[in-house]
Amino acid sequence: MIVRGIILITSLMMLLVGLVTTLTPGLNNIFLPIEANDLDSKIMVRSIAGLFIGIAYLSVRFVFSSSRVQIGNVLLSLTLCGLFSKIFSFIFDGFTNYSLGVFLFMSLYALGLYYLQKKRKNQLDYNL
Repeated sequence: MIVRGIILITSLMMLLVGLVTTLTPGLNNIFLPIEANDLDSKIMVRSIAGLFIGIAYLSVRFVFSSSRVQIGNVLLSLTLCGLFSKIFSFIFDGFTNYSLGVFLFMSLYALGLYYLQKKRKNQLDYNL
């Protein structure tokens, strides 16, 4: 019970840090004691914030769920949170060739994961 509480509190803090970093225009907030002045650093910090959101979401889901989560769902959740963060990076930091390329590859990766998850789900035999 104590371990679940620690994981839950840590996950909620990570979710707060990720959301504040992703959804606010300035990166230098009370949660991140870093100085990100150039565009490349800002893009990278927002991408990492998306990873924080994804890990926090999956951790909270793990604490409250009794079922096993498939690896494809974990990867898709992390990728979708990264895409969410990238969209706000476009809004606040603008577009660069690198960020557009990463967004394109992440989108293709997410679509591939989604397609394979649906394909596997349709192939499961429930008459065991």
